[in-house]
Amino acid sequence: MTDVEMQSCLLKEGTSVQSIDYDNATVMGVRPYGRVIALAMTLNCMIGTGCFGLPFAFASAGISLTSLLLLLGTVGSLVTMNYTLEAMARAEGLSSTHHPTHHRLTYRRHNFSCIGHLFAGQTGYTIVQIPLVLYSFGCLWSFASIFASSCASMFYTYVVVGDTCNAYAFDATSGCTAAYLASMFVFSILVVGLVLMEMGDQARIQKFLTIYRIVALSLMVGTMSFKLYVDGWGAIQARLLARDVRTTSSFAHFSLAFGSTILALNCHHNMPDIMQPLSSKQHARQVAFVAIVIGCVFYFLVGILGALAFDHVNPLASLMWSDFTGCGNGWHPCSSSSVPGKPPTSTWLGSAVHIIVIMFPVVNILAPLGPSSAVQVARMLAVLPTLVLAAVFKNLDDIFTVTGLFGFVIGLVVPCWFQVVGISACRRFAHDQPSHTPYTISCLSSVATATVVLSVMLLATAVATVSILVQR
Repeated sequence: MTDVEMQSCLLKEGTSVQSIDYDNATVMGVRPYGRVIALAMTLNCMIGTGCFGLPFAFASAGISLTSLLLLLGTVGSLVTMNYTLEAMARAEGLSSTHHPTHHRLTYRRHNFSCIGHLFAGQTGYTIVQIPLVLYSFGCLWSFASIFASSCASMFYTYVVVGDTCNAYAFDATSGCTAAYLASMFVFSILVVGLVLMEMGDQARIQKFLTIYRIVALSLMVGTMSFKLYVDGWGAIQARLLARDVRTTSSFAHFSLAFGSTILALNCHHNMPDIMQPLSSKQHARQVAFVAIVIGCVFYFLVGILGALAFDHVNPLASLMWSDFTGCGNGWHPCSSSSVPGKPPTSTWLGSAVHIIVIMFPVVNILAPLGPSSAVQVARMLAVLPTLVLAAVFKNLDDIFTVTGLFGFVIGLVVPCWFQVVGISACRRFAHDQPSHTPYTISCLSSVATATVVLSVMLLATAVATVSILVQR
């Protein structure tokens, strides 16, 4: 948050801050972009760490249960995304002395914590800040673990030729563990530099990442589909039978499916950063909804295909491409690798796919880290405990489960609460003037509907929390 934005969040109306033209991108120091770049930014924030745990969730909790949770999560995300955009617009209206009832988006950014403060004072700020901090810790924790395990796998594939490294395996060798810890050190060096970068400094990186993510996900879907085609229905049936009840639904793994699906869909708290430079604010909802739908389609494909295509599903899906060769069904040893004592070889295409998919989780550390010179020191301090946790505790499915719960609160519960208290704040501070925004939808945006949705979300949070505690 810039100094101007912090003042607009904390100062009383009527100060000099209100004389700034927030519709002028130049005055606000913002470089505008169009819908395509905004969509790319949203996809970069959404398609990340969470998708790597979906195949394991589908295989463990069952295809039916996980599919249902992903579908319900997508519908809930669309509803709360609309609430998020409405909250951002109302926050702008409440911050303006010239048009206190003109609720819309400008080039001024109101992040979630600021919105909570505007709607409910210090209490609102605290309510938002606690789950947001916990979610951020969980994300960095998973980033660190995934980066280290992916780099360790690459090291063993191309340096320690003839061996493999799965850092999540119970019988991981000491050398594999050492490679994991060394990769963790590399991650700490990279993330310290990236955490100090402004969003504008990462603009070119984000464009590259959008293309990379789509290519990597498409390769994952394509290679798994081809493997299933070559293996045939008989092999698929054998895998399903081997998993017994987990092929349909296993409520014993409900928390795993819940956490993984919600973590994959969460991007709501990034909307203030993403929509601030959008030149056509009227298209904000269109951009956000399209991104969620695209993400949901990819998630279904990656999750279901991953659960069906492999006998043993790794908690980190990308590691299943560690032995991709490009021969046979894609994972068969090539004929030239049958020489005793020689490591398995692959085709040039197999090597290319292997590198792109394995490196997919690595590039996620380049995800945008919201700009603010005022909180750089706090970020640096926040990095340390998560790196220590990732080095000591690396059970990825548990990390996804816990982080997904915090993501559910910040992505689905908080926006519903914003809708309820935001409308009340508009009526209270603007003397019962309309709380309508460009993103208001009849019935859905009413206080009554938002209250019902909020109650459902709180109930789901309670059920998920109990499920996590019981299953641990």
